[in-house]
Amino acid sequence: MAALACILADGYDREVFERLMVKDRALVATRDRAQRLLPHADHLFADLFAILFKMNVVLLDDRKLSAGALVHRRLLEAVLRSPGIEALRERTRLNEPATGEALIYLGQKVLDALTKDDRVVASELLSIADAALDEDTLAEREAELEHLEELPEGTFGEAEKAALKKSLVRDIRKLKIESKQSRKKQAKLAFDLPLDIESDLDRQITAMPGSMDEISDDLRSLGIGGDGRMPAHQKMELGERLLRSKKLRLLARLTGAFREVAFEARRKRIARSPQEAHAIETGRELERLLPSELFGLNRARRGLHLDFLRRLVEGQLLEYKLEGPAQRGPMVVCVDGSSSMQGPKEIWSKAVALTLMEIARREKRRCLALVFSSGDQLFEVELLGGRKGRGRAQANTEEVLRFAEHFPGGGTSFEEPLSRALDAVVGAGRYRRGDIVFITDGEASVSDALLEQIAERRKKQHFAIRGILVDVAHSRGETLARFCDTVKLVSELGSETLADLFSAV
Repeated sequence: MAALACILADGYDREVFERLMVKDRALVATRDRAQRLLPHADHLFADLFAILFKMNVVLLDDRKLSAGALVHRRLLEAVLRSPGIEALRERTRLNEPATGEALIYLGQKVLDALTKDDRVVASELLSIADAALDEDTLAEREAELEHLEELPEGTFGEAEKAALKKSLVRDIRKLKIESKQSRKKQAKLAFDLPLDIESDLDRQITAMPGSMDEISDDLRSLGIGGDGRMPAHQKMELGERLLRSKKLRLLARLTGAFREVAFEARRKRIARSPQEAHAIETGRELERLLPSELFGLNRARRGLHLDFLRRLVEGQLLEYKLEGPAQRGPMVVCVDGSSSMQGPKEIWSKAVALTLMEIARREKRRCLALVFSSGDQLFEVELLGGRKGRGRAQANTEEVLRFAEHFPGGGTSFEEPLSRALDAVVGAGRYRRGDIVFITDGEASVSDALLEQIAERRKKQHFAIRGILVDVAHSRGETLARFCDTVKLVSELGSETLADLFSAV
């Protein structure tokens, strides 16, 4: 039977590919999309995998291939001729996670190049399936004829056997003619594929490493997928989500910029904070090592130096435990989701919230986000998950994305988010002794009873409410000033004042 796979692959290659297809849902979804357009798309994807994964790529002679694989082979030739494919293979060769991540994008680019502007019409794609089916049927009939010839005498009557043989020979003769015609048609279809498919693929493949790095940076900016622990299939799914959402990409860019400002501000604040040696613990912070550990830096003492390096990697070096002022508590970030916040205001406010989330993560604090508007139920998400041992918490990926994408619209209401935030920071729960950040562009009434409750509890619990007024176009901040310790105006926030905001929480 003629081959449908165009790249020479061994058992190990097939095993790795099948493992990827089992665990990578995003890859399976892309393959399924391909199967709605192309017959035998699973073989095409296996060949694209081989191009990315194998050390040496061998393209089979088209004479050994099924007619149904000739168009596939032409696409693979275009991929292999791209000057950018080697740069991509440098990242993916024999690297299963990197290959899985790249395969979904490469598969999509090949499909897009094939179907763009109806370069290949549906009837032509269906003819690929017909050609392969004719060859399969021919192989089956030939096998049946061979089996008939090998049957022992007496299995059939002579007349019955002769009639069956005659029918099979007739079918085989007809199928050989049809298969020959189909092969010519498929060879012509492959030869006639528009030349701009090749230029499209070349451009897309050349850009792929940069695009993949960009997606990784965006995920890192959103606080997810940047620690190297995320499975390849999950990263691919998130990358797909980013590619489909201009809003998420803009939010990632702005959050990334804010994080740089925030971390620099925090570094300066921490550097000025007085700290004292409180105890001795194990770790890998070189600036806090005990003097006795510094002997391990001497390379002349090879055994001592190797032991030092081992304990450094394992975090088992003796170091001073420093303690400064009491750590700050959790954060509760309230973000206005009313209609007037739609567009740049929403992106800006959520970028501030996600930057605060990253500050909380690094300082082992909790972070609760609330999105509010009148007439809608308060939207509440816990942005950070629990942490193991002394390590940092990880962002709740799905919750972060839900927060980023949720926008209720409607009017402005302060009572419900303020009451919930107040209960969170003064209650007995996980956000006790936290601070509140309240971001809005609007004005809404707050009852005197709630204002009195805030003042009373603030006096007892010593929490702070920091307000940010997005004073772009129509905005008023009279009510905000009544319950916030400080109110900052977006129009006055430059890099220095942004740094002050992020260092204060």
